[in-house]
Amino acid sequence: MDAPAPLASLAELCAAPVTPGERAAAVRPLADTLGVMLAGLADPRAADLAATLGLSAAPGRARLPGSALHGAASDVALMAGFAAHLLDFDDDETEVAMAHLSAPVLGAALALAARAETPVAMLLDGYVTGCRMMLALGSMANPALYRAGWHATSALGSFGAAAASARLLGLSPARAAEALGLAASGAGGPRGAFGGEGKPLQVGLAAANGLRAAELAAAGWTAAPGALFGARGLLGRMTGGALAPLRLPGAFPPPGFVTKLFPSCTATHAAVAELLALRPRMTAPPAEILCAVDPFVPAILIPGLPAGPDAARFSLAYCLAVAARTGALGPEAFEAAAFDADGPRDPEIRALMARVRVTADESLPRGPSGIATGAVVTLTAPDGTRLTGRREAAPGSAAAPLTDTQLAEKFAACLAPVARPSEARALWQRLLSPTDFPSAGAMLDALPLALTDRKDPR
Repeated sequence: MDAPAPLASLAELCAAPVTPGERAAAVRPLADTLGVMLAGLADPRAADLAATLGLSAAPGRARLPGSALHGAASDVALMAGFAAHLLDFDDDETEVAMAHLSAPVLGAALALAARAETPVAMLLDGYVTGCRMMLALGSMANPALYRAGWHATSALGSFGAAAASARLLGLSPARAAEALGLAASGAGGPRGAFGGEGKPLQVGLAAANGLRAAELAAAGWTAAPGALFGARGLLGRMTGGALAPLRLPGAFPPPGFVTKLFPSCTATHAAVAELLALRPRMTAPPAEILCAVDPFVPAILIPGLPAGPDAARFSLAYCLAVAARTGALGPEAFEAAAFDADGPRDPEIRALMARVRVTADESLPRGPSGIATGAVVTLTAPDGTRLTGRREAAPGSAAAPLTDTQLAEKFAACLAPVARPSEARALWQRLLSPTDFPSAGAMLDALPLALTDRKDPR
């Protein structure tokens, strides 16, 4: 098709140079996402999904990293994107894309780059390209798209996956434009899926949709000129016609990039971090936990007692109660054993949840998204003493980056089901120098097996 602007600019973005600095900056997010993906693959639900897709140990097709299973490249992308987002531990971009960048983009890129001949540098370039695409489209569609109830990770992730795949498949800008147009036919995903297994599933579907669109474009398929833009185009419909002019992204990573410290919704992170900072000064469990957040944040989260781990990741009260009770908020807080039919199993956590009060604070600083990610936390002791702290940036953001030690510890925690701590630390160090591997396939072969065929004794 004759690509209309801004589609032509977006298609050119698929082949735009990636600088050495951007490639270097992509290494830690890539390694972090691989760790989170392995943790997701170790979850029993990943085995359920693999079984429904018919993945098997029979070689000859694309291999799912972190497993002995093979399948169609689009199915491998679905699995990888799903697993990377399943535990909500994957990175987030809070200001422009308003989406988790790595899960859908790497879901597709890993399915293609597992080929032995693919250089690691090419994988990194595909990853950066896909993230750029999500940011570029986010600059046009957000915050209208997100506020309209769409899950930007899924909706924009289809196009990030298509761009990454176009880069790895070597598509021309004209063919990349077709891939983006074709991806519009399968893009979507509501925020109403939050708190259920449909949320990570729609991220996996976005990865698969984008990869499949790029493969079809490579085969000569064409899209209608108005599929993505225009009067009846997808983004215009999703935003109610409130599309802004395209702004091409700057250097990767973007200012709003957040590497997660906790396996929960990003909107909970500043509050949890501030509570953990105040907690050592409390001599008894708080009689009240007052948390002030941006007025829009409650619309992102889920109120009431969470029925299980997926809903608990979106419960500010649960996350704060666990942090107050245990002094941490790690993967163990979201294990199935921590819940029963009535909600959280620990009565002390339930009691603390009842003492959490959430209010709105208009003074917290906002970026381009119009939604503040900070929080003000006040702990009231049984004797009435109060401690108050204000945190304007989530841990892992540009304003409060994680240390190398924190990143390594997170990676080890993610790999706990499949590797000893010493093995995880050694693998983390190897992944920080990915170009030392002879290929992307060799790098992915170094990952421990987190998922195998149910019928495979290995």
